[in-house]
Amino acid sequence: MFESRDPESPDQPKSNYQVPVEPSDVIENIMNAFRDKNSNDYKKNFSTGAPLVDKNFYFVPSGNVLTGFPTDWTVAQEFQYFNNMVIAVPEGIQIQVTFTEENYEVQSDSAIYSAKYFITLPVQNAVPKIYEGNLRFLMTTDINSAWVIYFWEDIAQQGSTWSELKIEFYL
Repeated sequence: MFESRDPESPDQPKSNYQVPVEPSDVIENIMNAFRDKNSNDYKKNFSTGAPLVDKNFYFVPSGNVLTGFPTDWTVAQEFQYFNNMVIAVPEGIQIQVTFTEENYEVQSDSAIYSAKYFITLPVQNAVPKIYEGNLRFLMTTDINSAWVIYFWEDIAQQGSTWSELKIEFYL
């Protein structure tokens, strides 16, 4: 009656990515990409420009790192920092990202999302590093009606920001 299935290969990354039919799905996909440590799923949340979207991705780093941040930050660099970060965190230990004070302003094919964020990054034999601040995403739909982020502004509050996390793992 019941048959056993072949176990999943451990070298295959876990994926909880869902086609983003609502702007909130993009945020859920980002949280899942962190939880699953899946760089490819993380990358899917950003506009890669034509032919899928008429807007290229643009990132504005927090003011505290503005001068040292690479200009014209691309989706490829976004993928590279995330992938380097995932590789640096030991197997079986999660990276946590949390969004609070969320606000969505949605129109038919555009959305503005703002929130406060907290990222907890485990560090071997040390207290986890915390990154926090506010962010603002501008989103649009691609030719398949899937939502993507095309503009990201990181806003420092106190402590280390997401921009600092990106620089730390990009280089």
